Amino acid sequence: MADAQVIVRAAGAVLWRHAKGKAIEIAIIHRPRYDDWSLPKGKLENGEMHIGCAFREVLEETGVTPIFGPEIGEVVYIVGNEKKIVKYWAAMASDIPYGQPDEHEVDEILWLEPTAAKKKLTLDDDRSIVDFFLDFGVDTQALVLLRHAKAVKREDWDGDDGDRPLAHVGQLQAKRLFPLYFPYAIKEIHSSDAMRCIETIEPMARTMQLTPIFSTDLSEFRYTKDKEAALDYAQDLLNRGVAGVICSHNPILPKLLKKLIGKKNFKQLDGKLEPGQSWVLHHRNGEIIAIDSIEIPQISA
Repeated sequence: MADAQVIVRAAGAVLWRHAKGKAIEIAIIHRPRYDDWSLPKGKLENGEMHIGCAFREVLEETGVTPIFGPEIGEVVYIVGNEKKIVKYWAAMASDIPYGQPDEHEVDEILWLEPTAAKKKLTLDDDRSIVDFFLDFGVDTQALVLLRHAKAVKREDWDGDDGDRPLAHVGQLQAKRLFPLYFPYAIKEIHSSDAMRCIETIEPMARTMQLTPIFSTDLSEFRYTKDKEAALDYAQDLLNRGVAGVICSHNPILPKLLKKLIGKKNFKQLDGKLEPGQSWVLHHRNGEIIAIDSIEIPQISA
């Protein structure tokens, strides 16, 4: 009987920086254990989600603190009975110091313009990821549309709906949001003034050392009276080019997204967000060029 195929999940990034003029360079690493040149990547740790893994691997393998852009693709490797699935993001190198990579894992890092990097890379799959990266382009900002975490059911709450808090599982979800959104270098956190939204973003805002901004314009109550208030609010953030989070409700967020993208078609989007789930809008000069879906934070049993 043949051994069952093992699924190995991994994540990485195309790490880039501005060179002279308008040129860009990307980082490739040499791994002495394999004697190859590759993009920074690695396996997910227990309970880790893909974007958190990709961020950690870039830190560990390059010593550079990245600022993440859109997810740009995935590759699949088959080695023996292992099927390795690797997701990749675009990530800009910041000037925040981190440290040096482990020389036993990575003994050399090269910054090369994309054509030279593709020639140096060992695997064709890595070269295809660089091509995907070039298709997306650089210098994007992220705007996160986050639905609040799991709340106490309406039928189980006797008070005002705006005061309805998170359920226990929602509290756990809220505590696990930080590693999912920290990679985007969030600068502002905006939230509906409903208690379930306030409780969702408070742990993340505290860890990021940001003062959240609460607005009734993002609430369900205001939406019933003025369907345009939330759109105007989000459009302002988009126009200002701020990396930010908007925490709000269904049905506000799906309709908000539809208006922001206009006639563009992003086929991967579902009709609504589940509690604790989000869409990340990657935009350049106010134009949305990619949308990622961030899944609900994993809760250990």
